[in-house]
Amino acid sequence: MMFNKAWWLILFFVFCSASIRAETAQEQVVEESVRNQISAFKSGTLETETVANVDSQTLNTTLQFIERTKKQKSDIDALEKQLQKLPQELLEIEARIKDYKDATDSLKNSAFDTLSLDELSRKQAEIQSQLQTVQVTLGELDGRVSNNRNLLINNPKITDENLARTQEITRLKVSNQANKSAIDRWNAELDYLDANNRFNTLLTTNAEKLIELDEEKRSEAAAKQQLLQKQLAILQEVLNAKRLKASEQKAQQVENQQVKNEIQNFLIQDELEHNRELSQFLVKQTQLLNTLSQDDLRTKNILEGLTQTQRNIEEQISALQGTLVLSKVINQQMQALPTAKLNNELATSIANVRVHIFEYSQQRDQIYTLEEYIRTLTQSLEEPLTDEENQALNKLLKERQKLLDDIIKSLNSQLNVSINIENNQKQIGAISGALQRKLQQQSFWVNSNNPMGLDWIKAFPKLAFSEIAELTKYVSFSNVGKNLLPTVLFTAFFLLISFLLNWKKKAIKDRLFKIAGYVNTLKNDSHWYTPEAMFWTLLLALPSTLMFFTAYNLIAFLFFNDPIAAWRWGLRLTLYWWFFATVLSLLRPNGLAYRHFGMPQQSNRIFQRIIKQSIWIIGLLLISSIPSQIEAIGYPNDVIGQVMSIVALALCLFVVRPLLDRGITEYQNAKTEDGTIRNVSLFKLLRLVLIIAPILLIVLIVLGYYYTAIYLITHLLNSYFVVLIWVFGRYFAYRAVTISARRLAYRRLQEKRQKIREQAADHTHKDDIKEEESIKLSVVNQQILRVTDLLGWVVLFGLLYIVWSDLISIAYYLDGVILFESNDGTKVESITLLNLMRAFLYVVITYVLVKNIAGILEVVLFSRVRLSKGTPQTIITMFIYTIVAIGGVSAFSALGISWTKIQWIFTALSVGLGFGVREIFGSVVSGSILLFERPIRVGDKVTVGQHTGFITKIRLRSTTLLNSDNMEVVLPNQAFVTDRFINWTLNNTITRLQFFLNVHLEDDLQKARELILQAISEAPKVVAEPKPAINILRFNDNALEHEIEVFVGELGERSETLTFLHYRITELLKQHHIRFAFKQLDVNMHTAEVRQAVTLSENLAK
Repeated sequence: MMFNKAWWLILFFVFCSASIRAETAQEQVVEESVRNQISAFKSGTLETETVANVDSQTLNTTLQFIERTKKQKSDIDALEKQLQKLPQELLEIEARIKDYKDATDSLKNSAFDTLSLDELSRKQAEIQSQLQTVQVTLGELDGRVSNNRNLLINNPKITDENLARTQEITRLKVSNQANKSAIDRWNAELDYLDANNRFNTLLTTNAEKLIELDEEKRSEAAAKQQLLQKQLAILQEVLNAKRLKASEQKAQQVENQQVKNEIQNFLIQDELEHNRELSQFLVKQTQLLNTLSQDDLRTKNILEGLTQTQRNIEEQISALQGTLVLSKVINQQMQALPTAKLNNELATSIANVRVHIFEYSQQRDQIYTLEEYIRTLTQSLEEPLTDEENQALNKLLKERQKLLDDIIKSLNSQLNVSINIENNQKQIGAISGALQRKLQQQSFWVNSNNPMGLDWIKAFPKLAFSEIAELTKYVSFSNVGKNLLPTVLFTAFFLLISFLLNWKKKAIKDRLFKIAGYVNTLKNDSHWYTPEAMFWTLLLALPSTLMFFTAYNLIAFLFFNDPIAAWRWGLRLTLYWWFFATVLSLLRPNGLAYRHFGMPQQSNRIFQRIIKQSIWIIGLLLISSIPSQIEAIGYPNDVIGQVMSIVALALCLFVVRPLLDRGITEYQNAKTEDGTIRNVSLFKLLRLVLIIAPILLIVLIVLGYYYTAIYLITHLLNSYFVVLIWVFGRYFAYRAVTISARRLAYRRLQEKRQKIREQAADHTHKDDIKEEESIKLSVVNQQILRVTDLLGWVVLFGLLYIVWSDLISIAYYLDGVILFESNDGTKVESITLLNLMRAFLYVVITYVLVKNIAGILEVVLFSRVRLSKGTPQTIITMFIYTIVAIGGVSAFSALGISWTKIQWIFTALSVGLGFGVREIFGSVVSGSILLFERPIRVGDKVTVGQHTGFITKIRLRSTTLLNSDNMEVVLPNQAFVTDRFINWTLNNTITRLQFFLNVHLEDDLQKARELILQAISEAPKVVAEPKPAINILRFNDNALEHEIEVFVGELGERSETLTFLHYRITELLKQHHIRFAFKQLDVNMHTAEVRQAVTLSENLAK
């Protein structure tokens, strides 16, 4: 029976080996045939009939598939052999890991004590080389593990593609009348696909075993790395100790030489003292080198750890992408990131070392030739040195040469180590920052919990009870006995402070009432009253805060397992309590908001109610995020926190927002002291945030992005506190400006009264003295408020940028979300979601700047610098066009459209449109000429053809005139460049008024002239230069015709001045009985004709 089984096994192996040999032989024949055909095709010796049916490319492709098939089969053989040896290899690796760990544990600090300095240096270099090799191996193993994990994902896809290709080739072989060359090519490809499928199947089946093998190898490399690092650390300590000992011995030898020296020559003594100073400097530099060496070793270990962490994170992200475990792993990695204490003074230290190297190198060069140095040194001596002194000096200088060599060697080592530390620190900073940004991106954009669906609702009770059970583990009565006495003393201390504040509460309120009486008074108000009142308000809010802090600490230190962690949360909640208590005190009916800042009482009551409501909402949000910070619960299992967050956000949306609407309405309806309406733009923005933010955050929590929602809630709360502080800070600034303006007005009033009293005392009065021009206080106050507003908004945006700046690195994750991609064969260009957001941001910034540039320039430039008429409008227009151009180019560049492409686009558009709309382009070019040449300006009165009016707007294509009928006339800019026009106010606004007057010949003509001049002098708008003129033109029948010419400063003063002169001249001439002359006509009528005319008129009347 056994013989039969053996016989059948022998026959089976013979058959298999024969099949394999036959298959191999057939493959060799096919390969040799293809190679022969390729060679014959290249040499031209192929038969004519065969040439017609053979394609060179097909033959080459067939040969490539044959070679790839051979390689794939060799890979299968190698993989099968590796799998057969795998169990034994795993056992050997585990044994080596155990040996490395035992060697690490048994390594003593005295392991390298017997080695000399040179041997220690060589050993150190050897260990560092081994360590670098191990680190390279770790990187390769990490990449191999990552590739094997990716194979599990990609292999099914490759198998499906191979199957589809196999079916396609089978169909082609059946349907087409192909030649032998093509069939050989398809057969070769089928053989390759079959081999590839067998390899992928074998690899997929055993992928976990291969991953286990590579992970064991990585554990072996990590264990060896730990051993080498420990050896290197111990060796460095021994090297430092021996190096320091050698330096101290040299220093001691110099000290002994100084003690034994019996030569009293001052030169010898000075040189010996200098040697002693050098030896002490050498010891100091050796100690510094040892410290730097330890720092170098520490930074190298940190850098290696960060590099390893980076590889692990990359592998974990690729392996766990799309799972909830990834969120937990990311949070653990963020907490486990190594923190390095960096040396920020390395640059200064390196510079000092370079200076020391230069100085001591000079000293060494000076004594390089001892004879010359001794000759120079003894040249100034009165008596030459004796032989004994010469020998002693030579010995001292030789010792100095050695000392200087050792010092320079130590300094060079310091320099090299410092540069290494600096480079390592730069790499640590770069890798640590990149890891932090990557982990933040992943944690922000990755699901942290399951979406809230039916499954989540069904699992909620179980998860909630388990979460409560986990939280109860942190509550304990074990600390009652241990912390009772310190907690009681702590509580008594804060209760005493609270009692003292309550005891002085009435005095503080009396002081606040007294300060409120001084506020907004002319003589008693001061800049210091509001800060003082703020200080007393903070003190009044402190007792309740201390009571809360005391109660919280009493519970935390007696009933929590970890009182310190609970105390940190308590301190944070206490600061929030104090903040809100202070804000509520400010908004009281007679608080600072009303007394000092002038905020309406009705809106203050509503805002106070809003703050009270928001306290509970913010407290709920803060408490809801506590369980997720516990590692055993985390974000995925914090279902209670998710529900609490949704409830708080819903209250914010449906309770706080309606109250804010009422508060904004009351605040806006209450006008300021000067009757202006209050600005509520910030409150409207807050209202918009209160509508969008809760809805967005609730949606995020429901979709499973609880960590992202908590992250945004934290930033929104910080922004909320920043805005509240900024609002009251702005009121502080307004109050300071108001006090300064009131004092300035009072000072001006006093000066004016003093001048009036001086003029009353001095009876001389001159009519030609003009009233002193002064800046209106309202204008000054308005300008200061504008500057204050501008600075305030800059501060607010700066603070908000600090709060939200970490989102910038998170946004870079969107750079991987590709919206559009184009490939021109050499370069791939893509538009990502981040590019689109950048372009949108540039457009928004451009729009905001264009809308507000006029106000910004008015505050910053125009209110401070006197400019000519129309110049501000030109500057504003040029700024607008520049901002639009920069914003447009930036938006296009953000979308990946380079400046060269934009330039060609505009060039093509200008050429194409230039022929179709030449008139429009001509007006655009004319508009540019008008802006720079400025023949017209905003405010000028011009006449263009039949249109006369004042320029109101100058744009690139058209200009707008406002005529006397108050109608706007839009004219193309070409009309001001190619046609003639009149600018009445280009360089001089003074214009002439001319009218005529007939005075009767029988009246006093000289008196009439004097009266006309009197009326002209009384006209307020008539300028003195050019002088008015009265000319006599001609004699009429019974009158003398006068021409009167006067000049006014502005065009708008013409009608008013002409009306005044007509009225006043008529009045003066009537008072002096001077008559106006009119044309007279004598009419003689006959009596009969008169009677007939009367009868005719009566008949017509009937």
